[in-house]
Amino acid sequence: DVADKADVNVATLHYYFKTKEDLIRGVMEYIQQKFAERHTPTSTQPTGLEELRQELADQEYLLQHAPETYIVLFELAMRSLRDPFIKSIMPVLDTGWRSHIQTYLTAGVQQGLFRADLDIEAASAALIAFLKGCVLQRIINPQAFPTEQVLAEIERWLTGHAR
Repeated sequence: DVADKADVNVATLHYYFKTKEDLIRGVMEYIQQKFAERHTPTSTQPTGLEELRQELADQEYLLQHAPETYIVLFELAMRSLRDPFIKSIMPVLDTGWRSHIQTYLTAGVQQGLFRADLDIEAASAALIAFLKGCVLQRIINPQAFPTEQVLAEIERWLTGHAR
């Protein structure tokens, strides 16, 4: 079925992916690569706040230009409830993402741009959960989701003041 949908020969698919697990691992690596790419311009030495804005802009860009990335990710998340292998590899995405977020949140606190009392670990976990939920809402009903206001609220929460 996968070979048919991808319009490739079954032998070619099996050459690159020996098992279903190899194929799923490949999909996860592809998704991880898509999330790691910068899609909008950034300064050479961005501050923690600029990194946050970059993160949000990149999420928005992917949602606009490659929504299938999120759809596949959500499908894998749902499948992980029934498939132990998928469940075992899903945390890899969040681990890298959390580390990236913690880096710029820590920098932002040190630069005085984010609240000094910010719990970096909890804030990074909350940002990941919040962004996933926002993306899901945007996929389901984009017209009812106030993107700009939500992004401004995230910034206000982290900095303690409005833009």
